[in-house]
Amino acid sequence: MEAPKYLLHRQSLLQSVAFVVIFSFIFLLTYHPFSETIWLGLKPEVWRPTVLFYLSSVGILLASKVGIMIYQLGHTVTVRQYLLWILGEFILIGVVYLLFTRHWFEADIPITFRVMLHTSLCVGLILAIPYTIFTLYASNRAKTEEIDALKLAAEAEKPAQATNIIHFYDFNGILRISIAADDIYYIASQDNYVEIRYEMGGKLLNYLMRCRTTRLEKQLEDTSLVRCHRSYIVNVDNVALFKREKANAFLVLSHPDAKKIPVSKSYYKTIAERLGRIAS
Repeated sequence: MEAPKYLLHRQSLLQSVAFVVIFSFIFLLTYHPFSETIWLGLKPEVWRPTVLFYLSSVGILLASKVGIMIYQLGHTVTVRQYLLWILGEFILIGVVYLLFTRHWFEADIPITFRVMLHTSLCVGLILAIPYTIFTLYASNRAKTEEIDALKLAAEAEKPAQATNIIHFYDFNGILRISIAADDIYYIASQDNYVEIRYEMGGKLLNYLMRCRTTRLEKQLEDTSLVRCHRSYIVNVDNVALFKREKANAFLVLSHPDAKKIPVSKSYYKTIAERLGRIAS
């Protein structure tokens, strides 16, 4: 079974690192006074190894998230693989904790399988709580966005014959969502996922789908959605302003909540021609 896409989104992966670090730090500050089995803390004698250990752990987590981003470019990440990946983080951080303990406190701790397993379990217990909380939060956020989209779709009063519907197919060629062309503002590429930003009920919503931008670009030929950047496809019908400042060009869209979309040099002429603003 494929892992939920809301967990593999680049933004979610990076947010999970920040949440885990903040939560674990607060947890340790609360837990430490009740236990002498852990040396992490902000006392003068241990604050330096504590900071270095936390920086090392953040580096491990960031490297892990970058690794899973790269891995999913050519593979489908299953729930089992995702859980094993997280378990690998626990083990690696546990090993680093042992090495810090041996180096800073000259503790004669043998790095055996049993010791590594015990340390990894301790690290896992600390990290499992924020991981679980973040997963529940991300799941609830994804479901809320989906429910809001369905509600807004039900409330929308647009004649079906007056809309030009664009169908979006994922990496496996499965139809995932159909949206009126006029409601689409732009599509942002994030690794092997695309984020479709569209309007419904006056709100700018997003839909995340596993598909490469190059593949999606072919699906959108002969539509108002045009590639303007390596990471962006924009709906030229919803462009309010096309501006160039020095070497940089960008598009301002008509929706107030839509961000500025960059236009790269390789796509500048195409966009200018589609907007009818190229000098003769």
